[in-house]
Amino acid sequence: MHPRPTILGPTLLLALGSASAAQAAPASLPAPSLERPYGNALGDGLRLSDHAPEPTQSVVCADGETLMGIDVSYYQGDIDWNAVAADGVTFAWVRVSHSLQFFDPQFEANLAGARAAGVHTGVYQYFEPSEDPVAQADLLLESMGPLLPGDMPPMIDVESQDPVAAGAYVDAIQAWIDRIEEVTGVQPFIYTGYYYWNDNVGGSGQFASYPLWIANYNAGCPLIPDVWASWTIHQYCACESVAGISGAVDGDTFNGNLDDLMGLAVGAGVCGDGICDGTEDEFSCVSDCPPCGVIPPEGGTIDDDDACHERYGPEQYWRTEADGIGGQLHWTAATELEDPSNFAIWRLYFEESGLYSVEVHVQSPWAETHQAAYRISHAGGEDVELLDQAAADGWRLLTNVQFDAASDHWVRLDDNTGEPVAEEIGIVYDALRVTRLDGGGDSTGGANDTGEDPDGTTDPGGTTLPGGTGGSGDSEDTFALPPLNDGDDGGGCGCRSTTPSRATPGLLLLLALGLRRRRARTG
Repeated sequence: MHPRPTILGPTLLLALGSASAAQAAPASLPAPSLERPYGNALGDGLRLSDHAPEPTQSVVCADGETLMGIDVSYYQGDIDWNAVAADGVTFAWVRVSHSLQFFDPQFEANLAGARAAGVHTGVYQYFEPSEDPVAQADLLLESMGPLLPGDMPPMIDVESQDPVAAGAYVDAIQAWIDRIEEVTGVQPFIYTGYYYWNDNVGGSGQFASYPLWIANYNAGCPLIPDVWASWTIHQYCACESVAGISGAVDGDTFNGNLDDLMGLAVGAGVCGDGICDGTEDEFSCVSDCPPCGVIPPEGGTIDDDDACHERYGPEQYWRTEADGIGGQLHWTAATELEDPSNFAIWRLYFEESGLYSVEVHVQSPWAETHQAAYRISHAGGEDVELLDQAAADGWRLLTNVQFDAASDHWVRLDDNTGEPVAEEIGIVYDALRVTRLDGGGDSTGGANDTGEDPDGTTDPGGTTLPGGTGGSGDSEDTFALPPLNDGDDGGGCGCRSTTPSRATPGLLLLLALGLRRRRARTG
């Protein structure tokens, strides 16, 4: 991983988002102190104004069992995370930056070290409402990378000493949260103090459903803003002594036991919360993870513009023709490369388990390959069915197999058939049809190996699945992508090179940020 600048300049800002240099470093912001050369960390602003509750103020105590944790930044120096874990620390949040101004030089080491030691780790950012909130969120997301099982959600540190008007402050926080949720699919934590929230954010109740991390410097029960009924984490002092850390560190108490903590961690999705995350999928929680479409008992058809048809690989190698089922088909050229460059997946979600025929529609003159290899995931495992597309025209039967309604099934066709790319041999990706064979439903169609439908139409068998028209790999409902190879001969013809090339860093970043709703799949 490349070293990062500790002071973020305009070049990095342009790469991260729409923030301008003026947005990144408003003239009104105070210069960093000698004690804080890399910006503020958690609690630096609140410690200036916070104090223990007055005897007449209402406090909220923990519900029962609690867990110990810490938050760290550059100012804790090099940390022995194995020693930290052995000393009873269950969770930790590590600072990524002070807004767009200062990147924490210890961030990468802290994140990797805490994860490796088995500490449930989150990432936080000291937030400045006068800077671009989306650009700040993007910096956190790009630096953090994909969340891993057991990670804690990101946290926004709301304690800026350069606040804006309360309404604008609320809008800025909301924009940051929206961006984090859009990319990660998890609810972030909000860190603040009782007095600060009331005085600077207007006591807003807009975020009362988000986990509250309250800073209140006393070892007892904390004082929290009235809009929250309870707290999730209490930062009680900057005075803890923990093995593996030289000097004092912030002490934090989690309100609950380990099961409660893991209920908030990545990999522990809650069915019904409207977010498809963790172990949730189309089978365990349909309400949070609706499939792209469901095949009815009698069977159905997935066309190449349906949501359950996904195309991957460089767009310049895909061709679209006004032909085939529904008046459209896609094709690309075969290659002899070791790995696929372009490929497509038909996702299969069945309402009922049963025995089904699997057919594909091919169309001349676009279908030229003699070696189309369809990989089919079914109840019995995975098979490869070969089809000479050049010798076919219309519907062609691949196989009859058993499908399970409670499992993830698919059909995949890659472009690396072994045929020379220089010969520009076409592979057609059009509709796929499954038809029930063991008595389920009432289908008027079936496996027809002649290439011509009985009633003279293009699609007699089954039902077209519901879903959108964007069957490309850019859909947020797609699964983790298999390896891609992208290349061009450099001559401007749009032809593929026979030497695979690596995906660009920008593409890899987009893929890393975009895979927020699904677990990695074989297909």
